Amino acid sequence: MMEIIKKYWKYVVGIILGVVVLYFTIYLATPKPEMSELDKYKLNQLDKDINLIIENQKKLDKQIEGYKKELSQIDSTIAKVKNQKTIIKEYYKEQGEKISGMKPSEIDSLFHKRYNY
Repeated sequence: MMEIIKKYWKYVVGIILGVVVLYFTIYLATPKPEMSELDKYKLNQLDKDINLIIENQKKLDKQIEGYKKELSQIDSTIAKVKNQKTIIKEYYKEQGEKISGMKPSEIDSLFHKRYNY
């Protein structure tokens, strides 16, 4: 086997070099695909549009955060009003129970004090 390699090594190296030279010749001779100016312009426009959409999305996110804060304030106010409503409801329930146990003269006196008639 070594004898064959020693005898034909020049041919093997020559074939390898020939293949490498042929590959580089074809590689250099083949035109590289390039984008047209229209395609480049379209890509740039798409990039601008995407950036604009991202900026608008950030603005919308900030607005949503503001609305969330306002909603939490409104929820807090609603909770306070419900609490006050319950307290007032209990007060008038107690007053109604007091009135139901009063005599007509006591009721008349109560309304006289309340409404100054």
